[in-house]
Amino acid sequence: MILKVIIKRIYTRYLMAKAKEVTGTSDDVEATESKVSVYEVGYIMLPSIPEENLGGEVTIFKDSLGEKGATFISDEYPKMLELAYEMSRSIANKKQKFSYGYFGWVKFECTTENAKIIKDYLDKNETLVRYLMIKTVRENTMSTKRVYGKTDASKRRSTPRAEESMPINEEVIDKEIDALVV
Repeated sequence: MILKVIIKRIYTRYLMAKAKEVTGTSDDVEATESKVSVYEVGYIMLPSIPEENLGGEVTIFKDSLGEKGATFISDEYPKMLELAYEMSRSIANKKQKFSYGYFGWVKFECTTENAKIIKDYLDKNETLVRYLMIKTVRENTMSTKRVYGKTDASKRRSTPRAEESMPINEEVIDKEIDALVV
């Protein structure tokens, strides 16, 4: 009986959603597709790219994004980093493993339609080991790194050490535990 009620409610919601799809106009669809949003792409480029050719590869990468409708806000030039774990990527039908890569990022603004085109481009780009594309805000969200040195050691909290010179009386401890456990 309860199962029939649940199925009936689900079916009713399905029909209501279907009715909304039918009554939706094409103007609504165009408005959502042409909405401009801010995106950020973090990427790892192949470590096999020579250092002297890296600038050219980054320029080609950014120019390709610009051709697909991206308006750049900010970026960071890629730096060689050791990866936290080994990553594999199939390049020219050959599986390759990477433990290093050039990590960089770029923040840009584009329409949701262009974002789909850019994602397809990133999927097919063979100079990238891996990438992550996220929707973000225009403001600068970078946190500053603070380096701790010897002068900062006194400012850090220190954990108090237990004094070993105090004698431990087991009878007193047992009585306190019995008093706590009622």
